[in-house]
Amino acid sequence: MKKQILIPFTLTALMTALSGCGGEGGNINVEPPGSNGVTASTSCSTTASDCLEFVFDYPVAGLNFDCSSDTTNHYITQNSSNAVSGACKLGDTVTFSIKGQGTDKQIKLGAVDLKTITSLKISDAPISLVDIATAMVGKAPASLTQDDETIKVAMALVKIFQAAGVANENNTVGDLQPVDLDEDYKSNLKNINQSIDVSNFKDGSYAAILKPWVDVSIVSDQSAFDVVNKMLNMQNAGSFQSDFLPWPLTTDSNVDQQYIEGFHGKSLLGNEIIANMYLLSDRTGHTLGYGLQWRGKPDDKTAGGSIIGDSLKRLTLISKIAPKKMNADAQTNWINPLNKKLASNAPFVFSMADQSGDALRLTQGRLLNGYIIAGTEPVYKQVTAAKEGDSASYGKWSQQFGPEQFDGSIDISKTNPITYLDKKILTTQHNVKTGGYYVFPMFATLIVKFDDKTIPDVKLGIVIDENGDIRSDIKPQATANDMSGTCATVNPNSMIDNNGVQQFRIGTTGAGNYAETDKSLTIRMILANSKFGLLDGLILGLNQNLSVRAGEGTGQNSQTLNSSGVKINLHNLLTDNSTSRGVNITNFNNLTANWINIHAAYQKVYNGIKDISPAPTQEQIDLAKRVNGTLAIELPSCYSIKQKP
Repeated sequence: MKKQILIPFTLTALMTALSGCGGEGGNINVEPPGSNGVTASTSCSTTASDCLEFVFDYPVAGLNFDCSSDTTNHYITQNSSNAVSGACKLGDTVTFSIKGQGTDKQIKLGAVDLKTITSLKISDAPISLVDIATAMVGKAPASLTQDDETIKVAMALVKIFQAAGVANENNTVGDLQPVDLDEDYKSNLKNINQSIDVSNFKDGSYAAILKPWVDVSIVSDQSAFDVVNKMLNMQNAGSFQSDFLPWPLTTDSNVDQQYIEGFHGKSLLGNEIIANMYLLSDRTGHTLGYGLQWRGKPDDKTAGGSIIGDSLKRLTLISKIAPKKMNADAQTNWINPLNKKLASNAPFVFSMADQSGDALRLTQGRLLNGYIIAGTEPVYKQVTAAKEGDSASYGKWSQQFGPEQFDGSIDISKTNPITYLDKKILTTQHNVKTGGYYVFPMFATLIVKFDDKTIPDVKLGIVIDENGDIRSDIKPQATANDMSGTCATVNPNSMIDNNGVQQFRIGTTGAGNYAETDKSLTIRMILANSKFGLLDGLILGLNQNLSVRAGEGTGQNSQTLNSSGVKINLHNLLTDNSTSRGVNITNFNNLTANWINIHAAYQKVYNGIKDISPAPTQEQIDLAKRVNGTLAIELPSCYSIKQKP
């Protein structure tokens, strides 16, 4: 029988990465540039092809900066919609400082070459305090320790912003919250007896010099170091995706077209593997998720010899092999926060859910421009504008099946970066005043409904912790349809709770909104363990449309899976200081929230192929019924809002 090739999920994520993407509500509204004064946060129109908008991991508004392409105007960073940003021309060197009007005293913070951040125009290009410290010291940190010279300078910057936040914003030491260095406050730099430069940061004398303006002694070295770690984890956090469909790197018809080749490899025996993956990195540096793979010999009748031809040949695997699930348990050895490389000495691991082979290991790669790992030299050159390749930066993987070893390449995109969580939303015992009420950790029960109404609802206990990360809260003796929780405490190392139940890291939050009509927290989750039963493979909150298009003759129509953005609306909790009116869960448009299951979707494609052999098992038939559905939420009786003593 002639079988048509199945076209898998399109690489929307990779294209989004190259055109720019941001977190929920993370777009910055900026004022038009002025002249001969500080009047705006951008030296150029952010829609222009040569203008780069950058976003800070520490949300400091009022930070002064100058763009090397503009010798007339001066600018300050601006806070809007959960992020702080500025903008200069692509390729500029940006000189940062803190200086006030009416005084020549200032804090010099060095000059960052934007080419070290990104060589392409992307929106919300990330700049960290470690990037600024690196520019000040003149070298990248060698290790993430308090003794490293560059990390010490980053810690000093944290101390300044933390102390200023405590003095002016009622912030709490250790909490990453917005700071507004307004002109009145910066004008008080006139009270210090000299300007500060990198030498003062290196020898520690900055603290005594700045004391008439801000007392950094209230922030300990350990607290500052913890915030540096928190910012680096936050900059790495987001969703990471890869697929196996070739995709043009640009839509520009005037350039030689290069193709992203995705996730594939082969063995010396002529067998090949194509795969995809969906990962989440959270706020404490843990990365989790799953992938699918198809392994076998491609159809020899399909023409190869080019990127497109070879890819079409590989895609015939989907028309004759059922998808195999690869689980990625929560791991901290993902992308190094300092050099942005995958660790070759401790590879990131996907284990085969059916234990059919050894783990697949991602053995190398480097995150470029904050958004992409290139699998090949052409893609690397395109996204870095480099004339030469760098083989040590390309995404690579390997896997063993008995004596047969597979090696391959992988292109990975990062989307959905996260932002800080405003203390007005993420209220914890740490950041509220004595007598104040706090909502987090917040225990809840997700009610997962299936579009296939033959499957009964499933309840899953979850908790959003004080960091803004999400874990399971499953009760002892849970059943297939009732995995609700008991508001248990958990050992963060073993993830075993006080009932002796194994819990799992399952997601994180994206951003908090605090407005008259919208007090909410966005969430993202991936369930990738057989312990979740009917929910294994569930994905929610990635805010993307993903398409599975089945070819003619497979017996299945094309389908688009919409992973809408998901938020938990907290208005009642925050205004009532009680759980009496509860919470609700919606998409970003305040409509019914949904979830998808990519494993189930591909299984459904396989099951629909006419005369497929081997025929689907009953387990595979049941899995294919669980492609998508909707969400509801309720608060368990064991949860209550607490008051700080």
